[in-house]
Amino acid sequence: MNGSHSSDLQNFMIGWTCSMTMGVLFLLLSGCGAGGEQGPMVSTVSTASGATASLVWDPVQPQAGEPSINGYHIHYGKQSPGQSGSCSYDDSAFVNTPSGTVTGLDTGSRYYFAVSADNGVEGSCSNEVSADTAEFTPEVTLVSLTGR
Repeated sequence: MNGSHSSDLQNFMIGWTCSMTMGVLFLLLSGCGAGGEQGPMVSTVSTASGATASLVWDPVQPQAGEPSINGYHIHYGKQSPGQSGSCSYDDSAFVNTPSGTVTGLDTGSRYYFAVSADNGVEGSCSNEVSADTAEFTPEVTLVSLTGR
């Protein structure tokens, strides 16, 4: 292959790679539903008293002329509503910040979460995320007792 063809192929590959990267980045930033919002990030911890889920998401910026955000509804449950933008979950909790903690979850279960902003009127839900809570297994320490 001569230098001209090699250079053309290299330029094509760089352009194609940049186009693909920008396309993936656009999909990640825009999400796939509920007004283009991404779903929250969620992590879970299991203890003897149950599981806890901690969520964090990007705050909603109101459009010009809209009221400011009063807080957020964290919607959650063991069943997904199966419809993008739906807030039809078993439970919800209200928080004032773009993060929150849900307690009292069952261990060894899958939960589905979505978040909606509230500015006096509740908006549609974000993209759904799910998380599995671990089974709690107590740590047992064996101690050998010997008499004197």
